[in-house]
Amino acid sequence: MRLKILTILLLVFNVLGAQIKIEHLDIDSKHIDETRTIHIALPKDYHKSTKKYPIILILDNGLLFNTTSAIVNQLSSTSRMPESIVISMSPGEKHRSYFAPNLYSNNRNRKYNYGDNQEKFVQYLEYDLLPLIEKKYRVNSFKTLIGFSPSSIIGLHTLLHKPNLFQAYICFAAGNIIGDGYKKDERLINNLEALYEKSRLKHNYLYVVSGGKDTESQPFITKNIEDFNSKLSKFNNQNIHIKAEIIEGEGHTDVILPGLINAFEFIFPKKKWMIDYLELIEKEGSAKENILAFYKKLSDEYGFETYPNADRLYSMSCLKNVGRRLARKESKEAVEIFQYWTELYPTSHLANYYLGIAFRENNQTNKAKEYLEKAYNFAVSENSNSSKKYKAAIEDLKKQK
Repeated sequence: MRLKILTILLLVFNVLGAQIKIEHLDIDSKHIDETRTIHIALPKDYHKSTKKYPIILILDNGLLFNTTSAIVNQLSSTSRMPESIVISMSPGEKHRSYFAPNLYSNNRNRKYNYGDNQEKFVQYLEYDLLPLIEKKYRVNSFKTLIGFSPSSIIGLHTLLHKPNLFQAYICFAAGNIIGDGYKKDERLINNLEALYEKSRLKHNYLYVVSGGKDTESQPFITKNIEDFNSKLSKFNNQNIHIKAEIIEGEGHTDVILPGLINAFEFIFPKKKWMIDYLELIEKEGSAKENILAFYKKLSDEYGFETYPNADRLYSMSCLKNVGRRLARKESKEAVEIFQYWTELYPTSHLANYYLGIAFRENNQTNKAKEYLEKAYNFAVSENSNSSKKYKAAIEDLKKQK
């Protein structure tokens, strides 16, 4: 495998009010005999943080990358899912169906006429793409694979043959596919049932969806979805989560937007992920301990470290605003909160500024000066206008001595 970094931070654009940085890499793979450009959307402030992030890998760049990046950014910014690294690959010379299994259509009584080169593609994912991402970026063990139509077949095939390569599988426009199989009269539904019967998967999510308009020309999709849920729902437990649905009124590609929202809600239910930090800080124990206990519970359930939201607009449920609230009466607890924020984001000028202010309120002048100066220097390096405020805070601190 030959790696060439094409551009770093080539594209910066605003999605739903927050910056998403896109990096691009070239992978020349012997497994698929092609060079593919990989697009990596990094979470806001990735380069300021020490955090590790889940991976979301998209198999359809043009159709899914921007939409998925935007939705992940929005949901994670409101604490409804973890911040994640979203990855896609540009199309190669070979069409995506070239790497999809050549299934047998039981309703049309014929083969799909796909390339049947799925093993090469899975090897590319396993031995080229994922190791590169894991080497270059701070990632954790939780990986999601998203496919649409032909690439949904690749996702299902990967689940069946390499179930632990990813922890979550999202398959769009796949209600027809699950009723077909590798050979005549075989169905992927039954293959999946056999997989879940014999495998002891620890963290596994499978979400399949089709638009209601697809059922007008393919009414058998409805029966497929019913059979899927009937046969596979029995495996749902604390480790395995399986769901298929039809979203009425949506077409073949229209289903992507509501489907993404439903899929992420399925994997990361807001009733588990959303919490009022004001409730946590009122409990017995320190604010930091209570907040981290909540995220420790999530971490244990999902198998990767989860983190509090550092900064949110119009919400007290973030480190910045709950720390400011504590600073009014519990300056030592505010210091703990802001210290944790700087552990997660050591070069954030905002985190260092609030820690400096908390030290000032706690009458720790030297520490206050140290972190206010850090905030000022980081802000200057970013050409941030906040540097003026930080400089004024430093001057005010000198006057208090």
